[in-house]
Amino acid sequence: MIASAITTTATKYDNYGDLIMAEGSDTSLYNGTHFDFGAGLVNATRAIDPGLVLSSGFDDYINFLWSLPNVDPRTIKAATGEWCNQPLSHLANLNLPSVTISALTGSLTLRRSFTNVVNKSETYLCTVVPPKGTVVGLYPPWFTISPQGTQDLDIQFNVSQALGQFSFGEIVLTGSLNHIVRLPLSVKPVSFDCK
Repeated sequence: MIASAITTTATKYDNYGDLIMAEGSDTSLYNGTHFDFGAGLVNATRAIDPGLVLSSGFDDYINFLWSLPNVDPRTIKAATGEWCNQPLSHLANLNLPSVTISALTGSLTLRRSFTNVVNKSETYLCTVVPPKGTVVGLYPPWFTISPQGTQDLDIQFNVSQALGQFSFGEIVLTGSLNHIVRLPLSVKPVSFDCK
């Protein structure tokens, strides 16, 4: 939850107001991608009051390990002492404060689950800057979440243009109590689904 608070409240601007991440832009002081800068610069003031957090526990990481291709289950059991409860439907479904898809073919729906860590209800508007070569839908497009409540957000990715390289975007949840929650998106759209 701490890593989530730091990641989702990071800023893309330095102390002088200059944009640090602008892929292929001449207006950025530091030209780079999410792989160079992560979610951006830490904003400690905002991280103390993030509004929403995403959490993944021990069982989630065990399920992630069991979902990896070409891994012997006995090795995971020997290393962790645990058997899998439920493998992930897709490796990118681990509830992290970012989304990376290394080979998007056609359509894919992922889920992120948020917890409200504020002592008031808050309404969030969900927007997206889709990575190049993709169309991204968010469901629901807005939601109200009670104190300590949880809310699932389904993220639907569709390839609009096969690029064969990573492109970047972000999901931004804007709260009625002035919280802003950002999730970086890194997607490599490789081909259309031929089904």
